[in-house]
Amino acid sequence: MTVPTLKIPEGWEDRAPDGWDWQPLWEALEKGHHEFTHDFVTNAIEADIGPKIILDDGLFPGFNLQGDRFSEQIIFIPEMLITARAMKAGLVLIRPLLAAMAEKPLGVFVMGTVLGDMHDIGQNIVTIMLENAGFEIINLGTDVHPDTFIEKAIEHDADLVGFSALLSTTVYYQKVTIEEFEKAGHRDKVKILIGGAPTTQEWADEIGADGWGKDAISAVRIARELIDHPRQAWAA
Repeated sequence: MTVPTLKIPEGWEDRAPDGWDWQPLWEALEKGHHEFTHDFVTNAIEADIGPKIILDDGLFPGFNLQGDRFSEQIIFIPEMLITARAMKAGLVLIRPLLAAMAEKPLGVFVMGTVLGDMHDIGQNIVTIMLENAGFEIINLGTDVHPDTFIEKAIEHDADLVGFSALLSTTVYYQKVTIEEFEKAGHRDKVKILIGGAPTTQEWADEIGADGWGKDAISAVRIARELIDHPRQAWAA
């Protein structure tokens, strides 16, 4: 097992005012102190630090450290949710500023739990992580029909689509949904990720998915990789 360490952004001192220190924010994210995070980010905004700098130098290091710990099973869902809440407390302040700067999301990700499956805990964690990573998420919830995945992908010009399944009896619908994308002529317009307890890389390969996330952290990593892969454009 690899013990994760805090990855300090190179050159952060050059991007911050004299005497500024991000360490308290990194620790607040790590410990899930959402009220402190909110106040610290407020102070950073008042100090005229740009929102992208606040995100990259201030929020991501502590959040990513906990994400790495989650991947290594050093911490678990409750601790990750506490850190995610703290991350949201900072994001709610800087998102309007990023929008004003015309900062575009990394991509549009349509996701949901497949037909017949009502489980959404893991899916909700992935949603939080992807939003924190900069994606626009269209969460369709649970028990999603293949046609709905396709309709929403078209409606939102999706870059990525994700199918979650938590039951061995419903995982088959991941395969069915991919087949429906192919029949509709839209398979090459999106990158498809799958995840959920019954899934494996072998299953992803068998059904023709573009990626498999064994957990929320790997799902974000794969999504960030796939967003740069070429796809057919949606019709104007």
